[in-house]
Amino acid sequence: MDKQIERYETILTTWLETFVSHRQHLPDTEYTLVTDTIHHHFQVVRTGWVADQYLYKVVFHFQIKPTGKIWILVNNTDLLITDDLVAQDIPMSDIVIGFLPDSIRAYSGFAVA
Repeated sequence: MDKQIERYETILTTWLETFVSHRQHLPDTEYTLVTDTIHHHFQVVRTGWVADQYLYKVVFHFQIKPTGKIWILVNNTDLLITDDLVAQDIPMSDIVIGFLPDSIRAYSGFAVA
């Protein structure tokens, strides 16, 4: 299981690094990758100023659970990250769309939990 978790961490980190490196930044905002490989959380946050308003937005948040499943907790984009994860040979049965209610998750084609 540890090898699987390490593999999934590498895939997520690489994907998120690529996402961050390709963002067109507004002059006063930035995207930051936050990783916690102890607890297996991975986030991208956008921070900065838009006009006179401070912006703090979680763009993505993933967690790899001890079961080895990747939970997508937040996706505040229109990107279908699941397609990219499956293309990296992560089985659909190892991906949980955590922001969907249980009653809908069963119809997603991905893992329920």
